[in-house]
Amino acid sequence: MVREKLLDLLKRAKPTLGPISRDAVNLSWILEMHSWSLQTGVYTFQSLERSSFLPMVDGHLLGSLEDSFDMLSFYRTTKNALVHTFKLSIPLELPLRKANPIWINLESLSFNLKEFFRKIEDFGTTGFVEVEDRIKKERGCIFLYNGLVVSAKVGEEESDTALKRILRSLSENACLLNIYELNHITLEFLLSKPKLLSYFWDFEEAERFLKEISKRHASLTALLVSVSLHEYGYRMYMDGEVIYEEGFDTEALFFEIYVIKSFMELNFLKPEDYISEHEKIKVLKSDEKSTIIYFCPACWSIVSQKDITCPNCGYDLTEFHNMPYEYKLLMGLEHPVVEMRMNVIHTVGVKDLKEAIPQLEYMINRESNPMLLMAVVDALAKMSHPEALDLLRKLAHHTYPIIRSRAKYALEKKLTGGRRSPAV
Repeated sequence: MVREKLLDLLKRAKPTLGPISRDAVNLSWILEMHSWSLQTGVYTFQSLERSSFLPMVDGHLLGSLEDSFDMLSFYRTTKNALVHTFKLSIPLELPLRKANPIWINLESLSFNLKEFFRKIEDFGTTGFVEVEDRIKKERGCIFLYNGLVVSAKVGEEESDTALKRILRSLSENACLLNIYELNHITLEFLLSKPKLLSYFWDFEEAERFLKEISKRHASLTALLVSVSLHEYGYRMYMDGEVIYEEGFDTEALFFEIYVIKSFMELNFLKPEDYISEHEKIKVLKSDEKSTIIYFCPACWSIVSQKDITCPNCGYDLTEFHNMPYEYKLLMGLEHPVVEMRMNVIHTVGVKDLKEAIPQLEYMINRESNPMLLMAVVDALAKMSHPEALDLLRKLAHHTYPIIRSRAKYALEKKLTGGRRSPAV
């Protein structure tokens, strides 16, 4: 049943990597790339006889690799979708919805850590900052209420202990940082120690169960979470009635029911107490003298072609230097430093690298940085594949006017063979 359900789902989804022929793939390099970038998703191994699946959670492969296959693909997924589908004996994650990212121009802050939190407070953001430490290979969250820090979490650590750990990562290691918005009541619910009551495959069955529980326990507040392949959605109930909904999908894979008896009082934390005045978010600059960019796949720092180990984190670079250039480009699309990613996006466009198109599409769906999105438009405009043209059409309807305009011009130029010039 699980295999059939997953097969049907993946037939309608697009892979973030692949499909790649067995003869053209170095599986160990792909696994290493996904391990260091803390990927969660599923590998599909396809042959004429059968298809098989192998889950990866936060960069950890859960199972044994296939000995033989014809084609390989990788699909990003939510962690909870994998836990339910494969019956994994690992805890479910707090279902944090990541559909509303906000963009803060770190360059304008000179990467100052205290200034970053001042900017967050000025914005009055309610939601969370997600920080991926690419050296420690761990992910943590700082939770915000009207711009103020109210909690933090890394693994089993919470509150001040977790906050100090995340701040240390931001100042010492190369990190990927994203900021997401949440509704106030949803954030308060998720910080109030919700208990997973049950989960269902069928929406109507889940809602019926939830309403029965609400009638018997009037003091409970319940959150029904739709667990899809790529996203979570929320529907909150009080006394059996829906009081809030966001991104809820009645056709989702699974439905989780969380309950709390009462909302906890928020405890405001002070990140500035743990940050020195001139402490900066660590970023690594490229070598302007080099015509080819070499970087460490572990910490993403710039390395020399002659380096055997990374001078920053000690990672063994022996195999990395022998890796095909195209694989380095695909890995570079995950780089945490925007300038580096833009360089790689430009290069995959110039090289017309079809294998990069799924990752460019993923950026289109997830990124909010307009400079990076413009780089994606320019790269797609250089590519010859029909899929690139489809993505340009999608970008021509983007919410940012500047992206729409750039994509429409690129489309017109490609479709008319470059005969028309932009209006002055």
